[in-house]
Formats: sequence, C-alpha cells, structure tokens
Amino acid sequence: MFNKPLIVLCIFTLFMQASVAPDNTYMESNSNKSISMDIDLENILKRNNSNGIELKELLKNADNNYSIQAQNLLTKQADTDYMVQIMALIPTLDVKYNFSHVNTSVPTDYNAQTAQLSFNLKVDYADYGAIRQKGAIATKTSYDSKYIKQNIYLQVIQQYYTYFNNESKLITLQHKLEQIKSDVDRVQKLYNQGLKTIADLESLKSSYSLTQYQIDDAKLALENSKLMLEYLTNSKVDSIKRVEMKDPSYKLENRSDIKSLEYQVISQKYLNKQLHYFPILNIQDAYTYNIQIPEFAKNLIASGNMPPAMLAQFADHQNTFNIAVSYGLFAKIGQSMQKQSFRLSQLAIEKNLAYKKSEQKKDEELYRKAIELARNQINSAKASLISANLSYENMKKRYDANLVTFTEYLQALSTKYDAESTFIQALNNYEIQKANYIFYSGQDIEQYVN
Repeated sequence: MFNKPLIVLCIFTLFMQASVAPDNTYMESNSNKSISMDIDLENILKRNNSNGIELKELLKNADNNYSIQAQNLLTKQADTDYMVQIMALIPTLDVKYNFSHVNTSVPTDYNAQTAQLSFNLKVDYADYGAIRQKGAIATKTSYDSKYIKQNIYLQVIQQYYTYFNNESKLITLQHKLEQIKSDVDRVQKLYNQGLKTIADLESLKSSYSLTQYQIDDAKLALENSKLMLEYLTNSKVDSIKRVEMKDPSYKLENRSDIKSLEYQVISQKYLNKQLHYFPILNIQDAYTYNIQIPEFAKNLIASGNMPPAMLAQFADHQNTFNIAVSYGLFAKIGQSMQKQSFRLSQLAIEKNLAYKKSEQKKDEELYRKAIELARNQINSAKASLISANLSYENMKKRYDANLVTFTEYLQALSTKYDAESTFIQALNNYEIQKANYIFYSGQDIEQYVN
C-alpha cells in the first residue's frame, strides 16, 4: 500500500521525466489525462458560443444604464446654463409702444401715442467671472459623466467574469455529483453483496445530498450574476460568450473624478472673483417717436408758450443717451468675509484633490501588483489542478482495491473539483484585475475590450 509521501515522490519524478516503476507509468498516463482535462476546462471557460453576447456588446448596452442617462442629462443642463450665462452679456434692445387716453374733470380730452426703441449695456466684472464659473462647472459635469460611465463599465466587467466563476463552479459541482452518483450505485451493489459497510454507503449518500445543496447555491449565484448584468446594462441577457481583455498599458493618467475636482477648484476660484470691488457701468440710449401729440400741446408749441421742459416731452423725435456708474458702498463691506469663506472652500477642494491623486498612485501600484500576482495564481492553480487529478486517479484506483479508507477517497474527490474551480476562478480573477488596473490608472476601459 502506497503512502502519501510516495505519491508526492511519484509526481515529482513524473515532472523530472525520470524512469519510473509500473505503478508510476500508470500515473504518467493519468497526468496526460489531467492536462487534457485542464485544457477542456479552459475551453468550457471560453465558451465558444457564437450566439452568446460578448463583453463589448454588454458595455455598449451599459450606456443605457439609468445612472449614466441621468448624468448625461445633468451635463446637458450644465452646458445650457453656460450658454445662458454667455447670453446675459448681450446688450438688451427693447421696443415699446404706448397709447394713452386722458379724460379729466375739466373739459380736456386727448389721446397720445408713442413708440420707443431703447438700448442698454451693463458692464459688470461679476458677469465675466460667472461665465468662467459656469464653463468650469460644465466641464466638471462632463468629467463626472465619464467617471460614472467608466465605473459602470468596471462593474459590468466584474459581474461578467463573476458570472463565469459561478458557472464554472456549477459545472464542476455537477460533474462531482455525477461521479458521486456513480459511486453510490456501485457501492450500493457491493453493499447488497455484503462487500461494503452501511457507513460507506450512507457517507456517499450524504455527500450526494450536500453536493446537490451546493449546486442549488451555485445556481442562485449564477442567476444573481445574470440579473446584475441585466440591471447594469438595462437590457436582457440570455447566453454569454467569454472573451479576454487586452493586457493594459502600465501608465498613470488623471482619472475623470480627479479632473472633475480640478475643474471644481477652477469653478470655486471664479465664484470668488464674482465678489469684486469694481464699479458697475450702465450705458443706455433711448429713441422716442411721438406718433400722436395732444392738440393742446400742438397749440402751445405753435404759439411758442410751451415751457422748454415740456418741449422735449412733446417733440416728434427724442433721443436720450445716458451713462451711469454705480458703486455699492455698504454692499462691499461684508465682501471680504464672504471671499474668505469661498477661499476656505477652495482650499478644502484642493486638499481633496491632492488626496485623490495620492490615492490613485497607491491604487495604480496596488493593481499593477495584483495583475502580477494573478498571473502567478494561474500557474499555481494549474499545477494544483494537475496534481489534484493525479492524486484523485491514484486514490480512486487504490480505493477500488480497498487500499485506502472511504474518507481519504472523498477528500481526494473534493480536492480535485475544488482545484478545477480554483483554476477557473484564477483565470477570471486575472481579467478582473486587468479591468481594475485600467479603471484606477485613469485609462478608458472600452479601449481594451476586444
């Protein structure tokens, strides 16, 4: 009867391609079988299903996400507010028509009609600061939209590969259930012939029931991943085809949330500049045409008895040009405190910006290392899978020959299927870590999706 150290030695000699004993020759053939099984699992993982939806299409559908749509509307609103603020600088040009009928207690009854065209230009330094502020807010909001979009894309990718993790776990559990069912049928026959104990049979049945329970959990997890994809993409998801992402470029760019904070700082600066100490200039020009002048006014003008002040009022044509400069003395007193408040708010945003930049550098280093470790985990999981398959095949052979206990056999079986699931999770985790790096380094995720 072989012991565990001998099994380890056999595996080692297999990889060193040394000459081995007949029993180890059997292990070599099973090693090839294990490698083949490992490749089959990888093919299952890739799921070459031409009818399945691919990641690129899922990301395209994610543009219909309600959060993205809402933020896009806010971006349009900010652009509109910016244009409205620009339009506020345009001088006003008003046309006015007036008709009046006067009837008094004295015997005076007359009509008067006037038409007026007035021009007004206001020059206020605050208006120019408001335009720059609204422009910064519009740019900030566009970066907010981009950040939300990239964040949703990242969530879609995470759920996409989590879906395949759950699916692979379900597949391995189903294979495990088939194997246990086969063993239950075989042991049942041996038990009926008195060659196996009731303990062996009931242990197998217990493992069968436990595996069924685990399969139900795996089905629920798979359904949850599918529903999450539908929720994130706002679309129906049936079958899914697995694809791999391109390897990321290792570079650090300003993330959209960082750019958003930069423009928030700019916005705050121009908000502060709107509180200024300059006077306000108003330029006005009004042209009035008296369409209908009262008869008494005509008579007074003709007789030359109308006072000069009234002559201008009842002239056929009148143009008034006016320049006014205003300065609110008392309004400026509290401005310094208000400006100080705005300045403190700006400094707080700048500190958050510095914190975000420092955080991004940390995240870039973290996920660069995570990609490296994910590659190593794939190699480790693959080696573990090959070893687990070798161990299981030999354990099964020895169990059939009554050379090991039932507990040892079940442990080898569980180890085999756990290794299969771990290997597939390692492959999917590698893709997730690539997506994490792309997002946190500030690059566009869609550029790396095939």
